[in-house]
Amino acid sequence: MKISQRLQQIDRMIHGHYDHIWDCCCDHGLLGMLLLQRNAAKKVHFVDCVMPLMQQLSIELQRFFPQHEESAAATLGASICQSQWQVHCHDAAALPLESSDIQANHLIIIAGVGGELLVELVRSILARHSHRRLEFILCPVHHNYYVRSSLVELGLVLKSELLLEENQRFYEILHLRHAKGSSSKKEDDIQLSCTGSIMWQGLNEDKKRQAKRYLMQTIGHYQRIPESRLPNKLPILAAYQQILQQLNDGG
Repeated sequence: MKISQRLQQIDRMIHGHYDHIWDCCCDHGLLGMLLLQRNAAKKVHFVDCVMPLMQQLSIELQRFFPQHEESAAATLGASICQSQWQVHCHDAAALPLESSDIQANHLIIIAGVGGELLVELVRSILARHSHRRLEFILCPVHHNYYVRSSLVELGLVLKSELLLEENQRFYEILHLRHAKGSSSKKEDDIQLSCTGSIMWQGLNEDKKRQAKRYLMQTIGHYQRIPESRLPNKLPILAAYQQILQQLNDGG
């Protein structure tokens, strides 16, 4: 199957090596397979609540990424380093992180779901596992301002972010780290902005035109919402308009 630009971009944003990567709402598992191919983690987890999809995915993974017993792998030399995988057919809000070592580092990917659902999933995961080493890559399909403001409240800080356009739709992709209540601040931690920060910086002319189109589309969306439905509409509009003005001024 063709892998979307969005999934390819998420794959490119994953650097270093993780103990566990959780591909939530994974559908056909294409992103997780990319990660398996390049051994991005000791173990890649495929999570979705649709049983027929998960059954078919298990068959395909067994075919293309056969797993060996530890004793057998020891005789294969380089195969010892190959990523392992596991399929989970359940709600992403209940990831079984407790089955891993407390010091393990986890990257949780949630993409292609609505903003409200995405926030609820992240909130549920943090409520159960806030003491663990957690990073998230998130890509909601809408409600980006609500998502960002909610993630700030949940104690997430920014590692990277970008804007992507695919099939005439815009997506914001966020790579975040959970830092609330932690004394281990990192030098590359960036305060998460409700309207975006580093994603508007250092753009070439093509990316700048794309960003302006997205901002105008977003501003138009908020202008159409009655204030009775969104009491904080005016400051949200002003924040996006300020970013657009900075880009128009050459910022």
